[in-house]
Amino acid sequence: MDVLLRQLRASPDGGTEYQDTELSAELVSLGSAADCTIQLLGEGVEARHATLRARRHEIAIACERRATVTLNGRRVTSGTAKPGDLLEIGGHRLRVLEPPSGFELALEWEPDPQVAPSAYERAFRTELSMTWLSRRRAAWLLAALVLATALLIPYGSLLRQRSGAHAVPLLPSDQMWSAGPLTPAHQLAAGQHCGSCHQQLFVHVRDATCRECHRGIGDHVQPARLAQTQLGPSQRCAECHQEHHAPVTGLVVRDNALCVDCHGHSDARFGALKVRPVAGFSLTTHPAFTVSLIKPANIPDDSGELRWTVHREPVGTAREQSNLKFSHGQHLDPERVTRASDRGALGCSDCHTLDADGEHFVPITMQRSCSACHELTFDRLAPDRQLPHGKPRDAILLIQDYFVHNAVAPSEPASGFHRRRMPEEEQPEAATCTGPALGCALKRAQAEVENQFTGRGCVSCHEVRDQHTSDLLERFHVQPVRLTRDYFPKVHFSHRLHAVQKGKSGDAACLSCHAVKASKSSTGVFIPDLPKCLECHSDRLAVDRVTLQCSSCHSYHPITTYDRLREAVAR
Repeated sequence: MDVLLRQLRASPDGGTEYQDTELSAELVSLGSAADCTIQLLGEGVEARHATLRARRHEIAIACERRATVTLNGRRVTSGTAKPGDLLEIGGHRLRVLEPPSGFELALEWEPDPQVAPSAYERAFRTELSMTWLSRRRAAWLLAALVLATALLIPYGSLLRQRSGAHAVPLLPSDQMWSAGPLTPAHQLAAGQHCGSCHQQLFVHVRDATCRECHRGIGDHVQPARLAQTQLGPSQRCAECHQEHHAPVTGLVVRDNALCVDCHGHSDARFGALKVRPVAGFSLTTHPAFTVSLIKPANIPDDSGELRWTVHREPVGTAREQSNLKFSHGQHLDPERVTRASDRGALGCSDCHTLDADGEHFVPITMQRSCSACHELTFDRLAPDRQLPHGKPRDAILLIQDYFVHNAVAPSEPASGFHRRRMPEEEQPEAATCTGPALGCALKRAQAEVENQFTGRGCVSCHEVRDQHTSDLLERFHVQPVRLTRDYFPKVHFSHRLHAVQKGKSGDAACLSCHAVKASKSSTGVFIPDLPKCLECHSDRLAVDRVTLQCSSCHSYHPITTYDRLREAVAR
């Protein structure tokens, strides 16, 4: 129905003015609620106080619940009103008017003068006190709802699943408590089964649970040495490895403070362990580098074989003792050495092949790295005869066999030329022998053996010890060769990431860090020291510098069983 509402109000000059408003509603509601057709504020006005409905020539009045209205001076809960009648609700006066043409109902409203106009603006706030639900009742109801939805129902579902029963579809489970996604490795291992790690309800993941999968990983300080420090008990795995935070922070917390809080005050924190202090990555906060070198010990082991030990030495004074004679400078000089395939200059990658891990290189061996350029022939008349590498006794027997066979059944000289040998003097002519053929053959064989182990051949690359015994097979001992494969076994360094740097690539990138062109022997250790790394890196954001953190190079955990096995295979 269409309703004409005329609101009376006092004008500034003391008179009365009115404002007409057209309303359209099936039912005219009166009350203090914001959604009432006519909002009445003030004392004694209910949220839903009364309703008005037009009936031909009268109006039906119905009050809500215990509310009452005053009709022509009489308090009623319901009734009818005609044009000219007066309704009073609180301090508000509503007079029924004769509706003009086009309207079913007309009301003249004189608001309660005790209610300020600003009260209507504040009245749009809905309060629980205006409904059947009180604040206390709502709080208890919501608390019960949260407890049931987020605890009791998931807890019951969890107990059901851990007992072996299938999860009920659409029923909440402990997944709703997850703080975030898992890292891919843990997602693959645990999937949606939270109990794989959270084995006890309402208890943090324990270290023993972590080690069920991560076997062979120890703490940063071994338990026996931990007692000598002031570090206290070892931290929980989860204090540094914070799951459910990926990919924002990742599983490993990389804050330098985790390391330098202890290592920056190593004298006080590590005590008798004598750990060098490290407070950052700069000339003043980080110590100079030390390398781990494999060197022969003076005392052989129980089997009589040479025993090797690991020594830690500063980079600036470190010297190799690999028992190998070799010069990088000679091999990188295109005037002296060229590639066998195309006669081009040798490069770093011709001998050094990056391993699959991107950090180390495939071990250097005679067969893999040297045989393409260096043959093990011993007589120019027999270029196809090769001495066995690494087997001195077999090499001596092969030389004797060759000369004895030639003395009994001389063969024609082989045609063609043979591949390059070590840079050495021309093979000396054999001395004239006038005795029996077998004796002359053995003398020539002995001369060639002595030449190989004292003049040229084996001795050109290897350290050879002359025992001066009468038995030729036992006289010469070639010292075993051991090359250091990893100078920093507890440090991560990616050669793959450094293959391109500041406009350099290939050999230029290698030689920018490893100054090997000036080397004249195999004793040099051409590992860059700290100042060289600081040319490109810093522990703080800086222009033209790559920022490094402690975890960029160092691992918290000691070498794992897998790493030790891999090192043993590499030897």
